[in-house]
Amino acid sequence: MVAVFAFLLVSSSTVVVTGGMAPVTPSDSGEAVPDDGPDYGVNNSTFQRLWSEDVDNGNLSADDFDDANISSRAEFAHRLARSTDIPFARPPQATEDWNSGDFGDYNPGDRSSSVHPEGASLDDGVYIKDAYVSIFAIQPSTVLHQSNGTTQYIASDGKVRVISDYRVATPQGDQNGSHRERWSVDRTSIESVELSADDQTIDSGSGHQATLQYTGLSGSPRLTVEANITVTLRHVTLDCPNWNSSISGCDGDWTRNIETPEVSKTVSTSQPVVVNRLSDITGKRVQFEAHDDQIGAVVHPNTEWSTISVDGDVRARSNWWFYTAGSSGWQTMVTSTATNTSRAASSVRPVQVHAFPSRQAPYVPTEPADNGEHPLAIEETWGTEQAGPSLPANIDLESANPYVNADSIALSSTTLDESAFREVTVHGIVRGQSRTVSLAEQQTVRETNLTLTVTEANATHAVVRAMVTENVTDDAVTTGRVTIGNQTTALNSSGVAVITVSNPSLLVHGRYQSAAWWRTEQPYAASEDIAKTPANFPDLQTLIQLVVVTILWFIPVVVLVFGFDYMSNGALLGFTNRT
Repeated sequence: MVAVFAFLLVSSSTVVVTGGMAPVTPSDSGEAVPDDGPDYGVNNSTFQRLWSEDVDNGNLSADDFDDANISSRAEFAHRLARSTDIPFARPPQATEDWNSGDFGDYNPGDRSSSVHPEGASLDDGVYIKDAYVSIFAIQPSTVLHQSNGTTQYIASDGKVRVISDYRVATPQGDQNGSHRERWSVDRTSIESVELSADDQTIDSGSGHQATLQYTGLSGSPRLTVEANITVTLRHVTLDCPNWNSSISGCDGDWTRNIETPEVSKTVSTSQPVVVNRLSDITGKRVQFEAHDDQIGAVVHPNTEWSTISVDGDVRARSNWWFYTAGSSGWQTMVTSTATNTSRAASSVRPVQVHAFPSRQAPYVPTEPADNGEHPLAIEETWGTEQAGPSLPANIDLESANPYVNADSIALSSTTLDESAFREVTVHGIVRGQSRTVSLAEQQTVRETNLTLTVTEANATHAVVRAMVTENVTDDAVTTGRVTIGNQTTALNSSGVAVITVSNPSLLVHGRYQSAAWWRTEQPYAASEDIAKTPANFPDLQTLIQLVVVTILWFIPVVVLVFGFDYMSNGALLGFTNRT
């Protein structure tokens, strides 16, 4: 099992992703992993991880992963991927590499057959039958899982790969009698394949396979692919003016007429998408007045994100993780003819990236320096709390429920240079999509002075006046709170707080605490102070009264004691002479 964890570590997937909601029943069944992989530049280990919808064998033991039972790294990856699903820390490039190569494996049918994925929507015309167009893949894209369903997010620039096919049904000819007809197919083609967004044409191509480009998309468009199929038929008619019925033959020449009717059919499919926006990112830098070696930053991505990079490869990871699975409806390829329908395992298997919220909190994956210090720390992440989504039942991963969408994050460092936070790069949940923003605004965490003064005190309580000022300017600090014991009071507009302390001790300890520097417009450092309560000595009159009362109390006792001693002739205390 040590080897298993080592592989997970190398694969950057050691996250624990447990906890979730009721699963969703998958739409596909059968063998999930294509037989023709790995290929197209996707290595074996990554290829095995792509097909999360496969049936997992959770009964494998640690012995199944021992070196004695595994002949190669490829076999190890194969067993591990068959025992569980392994998430990705970022949207993998391998999905697009695979789809680009596998797209070319599609082989359409001939004029009498249509080859289509089982999930295709077929349409029939008079002569054109089993016609369809299907979106093979939108690249790059990520299907985001949330409690209210799924949404396919795309980048503003990308491509749509589509396939299309059909078959031609010619009328039955008649080769008997004085009127005869012959039908044949003269020419067929998919004249055009057009991509449009909200009814505006973006790109066009032709043929059974087309890769269509789009740029500059925004908002929530509906991508529509439309294929125009044209067929030219050849219709030959023969008529005999002098038909001899006795011999069932023509006495003379046949009248020949040729027609080439052209028919067409348009088929379409569409997919609603959302462009993953990274245009609302804001943030600010923070420096610390008393700590030259400490820097900080607050970043508000204001959308789902995967990583935030600072100073090159130093980065913070979000709680969104990724898995990949084959697109629904493509496991089986169907061949339809006029008389038969046959099914076979599909040789074209597009794969799709999915994002889900894990129970792993945002963290810094960057390795610590030689001295053991991490270059980056996450102070806090915050955002809206949401219910976790349901993942398909055949996905061996579980989402967090509930989870906090980290719309904002506070970062700090004591090892990076001051310039590290001048720019940060936020990477979205769609592969290759990122935006670098400048954190031009800068704040300073200012040092403060807390001064405590005991203005009134007695045996039961003390009134303490707390004054907070800025260390450099002596200006009053008007935000934050002062705490003494279990009493806490906010500063007023003059930077003063008055606190009454019950049963005060000789020393009164107070602490000023501002709001966290990442949650306030003007952050301040904490400060402390100690004040003495005045000694509570009694006045002269009280002392005289105390002495008089004490004497009056003790004179009868002394007389009584001496009386008993005298009566006992000194036997009681020995104060009197016994002789």
